[in-house]
Amino acid sequence: MKNNILITMGILVLLGVAVQGLFGIVAGVFLSAILGIIYGAVKKNKQFLHWSVIALTIDIICIILFYFCLIQSDM
Repeated sequence: MKNNILITMGILVLLGVAVQGLFGIVAGVFLSAILGIIYGAVKKNKQFLHWSVIALTIDIICIILFYFCLIQSDM
């Protein structure tokens, strides 16, 4: 089951890149992290949950920094 979740996460990231280009990585990682958090909580897999939360946190920080830099460049 764990391999199926990892394959699904990889497909989400690749589809994001194919559809949205470089920005699709952010969307793919975001969706994959949410999927990993759900899987880790349901199966009580602490390691999977831990790394998914880390990936989600890094992804949210990158999104915030991107928009902060985007706002700064308009001035």
